[in-house]
Amino acid sequence: MPVLHGLFDLKEGVVEAEFKHSLDVFVDHLQDKGFVVGCRLMRREPHEGFERGRPSQTYYVAVEFRDLAVEQACYEYVAADQEPIRTLHRAMNSKVEPRSTSFFLCSDV
Repeated sequence: MPVLHGLFDLKEGVVEAEFKHSLDVFVDHLQDKGFVVGCRLMRREPHEGFERGRPSQTYYVAVEFRDLAVEQACYEYVAADQEPIRTLHRAMNSKVEPRSTSFFLCSDV
């Protein structure tokens, strides 16, 4: 199962619940379209024993897809920047510090 991993920080003044709501609306739309299987939003918790080599970002999101073909179709759908995904994507991204973002795609071995 392919998973899109994202690391990021929220913009100063953005409340976590506000971002989570916009992420949920965005992901729900992609699930309704049949692209996304699941999504998890997590916050990095400081831990003295695991701090070596840690990412600097506070937040992590994992978006799961059924297969790589579906992930690619989802990427193309979002990249086309058409309504309604344009508004949903921008509402979510407007809460994220753009210089902090890092995304990578992985799939099972």
